[in-house]
Formats: sequence, structure tokens, C-alpha cells
Amino acid sequence: MPRPPIDLDRKVREVLQHVEALPPEAATPYQNYERSVTDLWNLRSYVDRKVTRSSSYVNVVQRHMAALDRMLIVNFIEAFERFLKEIAAVCVNHLAARVLDDRFDKLDQTKGGLLAVHFGAESVGRALCESSTWLDCDEVNHRFRRLLSDPFDADKGKFWVFPAKKEHEPKAEKFRYSVMNLLWQLRHTIVHNLGQITQSDAVKFRLLARQQVEAPRLLVPTRDDVRYVKRFLDESADNINFRIMKRLAELLTALHADNPHLFDPQKVANKLTEDFGIHGVEVAGVEAELPPSWYDPPC
Repeated sequence: MPRPPIDLDRKVREVLQHVEALPPEAATPYQNYERSVTDLWNLRSYVDRKVTRSSSYVNVVQRHMAALDRMLIVNFIEAFERFLKEIAAVCVNHLAARVLDDRFDKLDQTKGGLLAVHFGAESVGRALCESSTWLDCDEVNHRFRRLLSDPFDADKGKFWVFPAKKEHEPKAEKFRYSVMNLLWQLRHTIVHNLGQITQSDAVKFRLLARQQVEAPRLLVPTRDDVRYVKRFLDESADNINFRIMKRLAELLTALHADNPHLFDPQKVANKLTEDFGIHGVEVAGVEAELPPSWYDPPC
């Protein structure tokens, strides 16, 4: 007898039911990033060990590992993008009820037809940040400059996630702007062209990397390539997490100085510590109390 036909419509829809709970780290942007990229790197190491222990054709292994490495690079970059939008959402949540200016006006240009989906978000920050893409250094700079600007001075904000010009601070972080732009383009090539460098891709890569790039070619990243991409993104996320926390604490301190009845500095400092995972946070001269989970368990 012939096999019964498979209902592909139903089968594809069933993908949405094959889920599991998020890990505890998902509650904090930086820890969520760390957990994700660590799991991805562990995947690479696991496959590498399994392949090494088996007898395989070298050329076949290299081809499959290159495909895996292309996917890993994309996932590292996507984890970093998610980190940016999640940490922006944290900033919005801390500021939404404490400022009356227009800093949020250009954060998300959601059309009316998509507005309904935002009502399911857990917070105003997620509602404003989740649906946007964060894949351009200039756009990321623009959003955070406004978001972390002084009150009623959104167009003159001086906080740069990716400092690019000589007047931008911190100067020691300027190199990240060009490298990050290169990674955004690398993501585009892998996601949209399956790693095939087209002639137009090559032109962009030549300008971004300032070196000769051949086309048409297929990207074949090595294990070290993947490792260095991860290391760059890890260091960038750590640096950005600290600098955004510091600037947000400064801004909240200024708001409290202008209106001491606006919030309880102790509660806000504690919440910043929880959201950013950083010791020693201070708001209005009050240092955060460490959550009980941060203390070493008794011997």
C-alpha cells in the first residue's frame, strides 16, 4: 500500500510547538549573550571532537566544518544584535517613567498595522526595541545617543556605542566601528548569499577591510576565524555593557538630583545591578546591594 500523504502544512506549523523554556541567563542581556555564544562554541568543539575520533575523508570534513563555521559566525553576530536590542530595552524601562522629553520618538518606527503585536511584550522597552533590526553601527549610535542623552537634549547626545570620529569618546574603542561594520557585511553575505561573495559584496569588503577581496568566491572560515570573531564580539559586549550601565547610572543620578522624589536610589541601583550583572553600581551616591544569589554559598 502507498504511504499516506504527509500534511506539510501541519508539519511546518508543528515546528512552533517544539520549544523549551529559556535558560535563567535570558533574564539579563549580557548573561543571555554569554550563554548563547558559549553554547555555540561548545557545539563547535563537540562536533570537532566527534569528527577527530572517527575515520573520515579530510576533504569532506573540511567542507562540512566550513558550512558549520559559516552558520556559527552568523549566530555569534545575531547574539550580539540581540544583546544590543535587549540592553536598549533595559535603558527604556529605567527611563520611561522618569523623563518627559522626546528621546523615545525615533527608537522604533512601527507602522500602525504592526502595533497590535507590541501589546504582548513584557515591558515598554521590549515593545519599542524588539521589532527593529540593530545591524548598523550608525543606526545603533543614533538610537543610544538619543536614549542616553541629557534631559531635553536628545539631538545632542554624546554617548557612542561605536565611536567613529576623532571627537567621539572613548577613543580607545574607535577600532570597533570598522570591524563591526565588516562583521555586519559578513553576516549579510552568509545569510543572504549562503557565504558566496558576489561582485557587489567584494566591493563592499574591499572598502571595509581595505584589502583585496576576490569574487565570486565561497567563504571557507577556519576554526581560528570563528574563534576570533567570537573573541571580538565577547570583548565588545563586555565593554558596551559596562559603558551603558555607567552612563545610565549617571543619567539617573542627574534626574534624581533634579527631583529627589522621582525614585528610591537604593531600589534603582539594585535593579541596575540585576539588569547589567555588574558589582559596585551607584545611583545618587547609593551603592547597590548585591542579590543573595551573588554571594558564595556556605561551605
